[in-house]
Amino acid sequence: MTPRRGVLVLCPSQRDHREIARLKRAPEYTFFFHDYDASIDNGESCPPFDLPLADPEPEIERIVNGYAGKGIAAVVSSDDYPGSALAAIVAERLGLPGPAPSVNLLCQHKYHSRQAQRAVIPQSVPHFDILDPKPGAALPPGMQLPFFIKPIKSFFSVGAQPVYRLDELDLAKLRASLPEIFFRPLKALIAKYTSLSWDDSTLLAESLLQGRQTTVEGYAYQGEINVLGVVDSIFYPGTLSFQRFEYPSSLPQTAQQRMTDIAKKMMSRIGFDNGLFNIEFMYDPNSEAIHVIEINPRMSPQFCDLFEKVDGTNTYQVLLDIAAGIKPAIAVKSGPHAMAASCALRIFEDKRVIRSPSLAEIEQLERSCPGVRVEVFAREGARLSDDVQDGHSYCYGIVSIGGKNRQDILNVLNDCVGNLAFVFTAA
Repeated sequence: MTPRRGVLVLCPSQRDHREIARLKRAPEYTFFFHDYDASIDNGESCPPFDLPLADPEPEIERIVNGYAGKGIAAVVSSDDYPGSALAAIVAERLGLPGPAPSVNLLCQHKYHSRQAQRAVIPQSVPHFDILDPKPGAALPPGMQLPFFIKPIKSFFSVGAQPVYRLDELDLAKLRASLPEIFFRPLKALIAKYTSLSWDDSTLLAESLLQGRQTTVEGYAYQGEINVLGVVDSIFYPGTLSFQRFEYPSSLPQTAQQRMTDIAKKMMSRIGFDNGLFNIEFMYDPNSEAIHVIEINPRMSPQFCDLFEKVDGTNTYQVLLDIAAGIKPAIAVKSGPHAMAASCALRIFEDKRVIRSPSLAEIEQLERSCPGVRVEVFAREGARLSDDVQDGHSYCYGIVSIGGKNRQDILNVLNDCVGNLAFVFTAA
């Protein structure tokens, strides 16, 4: 009997546990779930940005020493920060496949990532510069209104916002400035594993992009860059809050191919290898201009079953294969649905959760609606703002749906929302 491979999953999320358990080849592995700065097999997700994170170096030593002799053959993380960087470092320490830590960290730091992009794909990079966080400070040279402001590292788009008038700038800086403790692990890892500098300013200003936002999901295996697909981002009208993600993209094939070419060129030139990545793009249908929004050196876990529904390949399996040194087998248009969408359940006013659906109710809904997966974030008794949100709205769940077309999916979504018995009251 072939021994099962040991897989170390760092900073696991609820989605990690759910999706990994559903993989057809899950019995081939023994999984070890390790939370950042916690006991082995804790199974919780990483701390939010407003809580102190432990010094990463002792944590790396705890991970390496704690799993010695357990037959670890792959190290993975779907977590943005600090999970993907830790996975790259631990994999390197154990002599296992994974992206180089220096490349992962280059992508993590938005300013240094922009500099690398400008060197490789200058036509696809907006004007950008470090922004002085002090009130009343002058704008960077050449930066004109309107522009976009964001932290040099964040997640869930926390702090990202447009600035249309100078009298809005100081408040925007305040909202975009994350606590210093959030950046400490990144600063320490960049100092040890890269030759990049660290500027005390943690804000970035960029020319405002307009158009349709999409994401290219891809992977690198032994020096070869491949793209899995292009996913459209749909926003609530007049907001920066995601309403749903749709696959496959409805953009012109020529635009999708240009994005694919840009992604391959960029990831190849920076030396990204043996891992998944996603690159967010903006496509302007009027000028046909394509710009990179940001590069993420990890899989997009929210898209995992979109590819499975349409193509027949769950990207968690791709993640496991690459991390174990196995060339992934990618199916195309072999799934049960022509289209899939990941739909956010979201409101724009903070609420307290009186009732959320039980696990039994969720399982019953999923059984009655094939192709539906439900995630619930709302916790009874808590406020929606108690969880990390995008700063503009309050997401309390996600429903992933497969269907024949968009209208089919939206019809199923309406039925699902009607059957998910959320009850809220004023926060």
